[in-house]
Amino acid sequence: MNKAIRNLLLISILIGFMTSCWEDTTFRDTLYPDQLIYMPAAYNKQQFVINDINRIRGVHPTEGNPIKYVVDVAKNEFRVPLSAYRSGINNDGAFVVDIKPNIAIIDSINESRQDSYELIPTDKYSLVSSVEMKDGEELAKFDLIVDLKFLLDNFPDKIFAMGVEISSDQRETNPKLSTTAVIIYTRIVKPTANFTYSINSSQAHQVNFSNSSLMSTAYVWDFGDGTAVTDETSPAHTYSSAGTYTVTLTAIGITGEQDKSIKTIEVIVP
Repeated sequence: MNKAIRNLLLISILIGFMTSCWEDTTFRDTLYPDQLIYMPAAYNKQQFVINDINRIRGVHPTEGNPIKYVVDVAKNEFRVPLSAYRSGINNDGAFVVDIKPNIAIIDSINESRQDSYELIPTDKYSLVSSVEMKDGEELAKFDLIVDLKFLLDNFPDKIFAMGVEISSDQRETNPKLSTTAVIIYTRIVKPTANFTYSINSSQAHQVNFSNSSLMSTAYVWDFGDGTAVTDETSPAHTYSSAGTYTVTLTAIGITGEQDKSIKTIEVIVP
């Protein structure tokens, strides 16, 4: 048998073997992991802390609730957006997610702290009892709504907390991520205006202002010489002549015009 015929025979045998194996292949259903529900806000040691005015939550494993809080002055609401998230191979099925307060998690956190978090009084917050996870969706959103005036009245030293727990009769929960402690520092609800200044020795009558305000989202500077105000953070201003000028900084916080802070300094321009 020459080499060419031998090679053709080997190829024919191989093809026949592969065809036989394919025909004998049995396809079976795959067992996919069960769906679990959890709270994305619980990822940081089950604590969701609001201690600065930054409203962006940062990087999370889901697009849900990218905002830390929403202030609605007209409704007297400080809203903390939360959500239940569905994990698994698919988003099939609709079901109800139950929501309830959980005081035990706050007690547990306080055991390791010298300055204990205070519970938000029951008449100072609201929380829905359930939310629907719709078929095909991976997020079910809801809010913890706190009385804004209550937080303002306790500015700046109080720290309040409330635990929130999710569960469902129709889905299992991730036990490590089913409860979140929402912690709110009242120091964020009002701004504190403050600034210093220095004279620019290399340019006549120019003053550099350094803004050190706390918990401020916007600023208004009045330089006391009749010129237009500015909203810069730390401006430099050139006066037309030497003299004493009353400079006013207005710091605006998360409640907007409702709670402003004003700092005034007499500036001597050589």
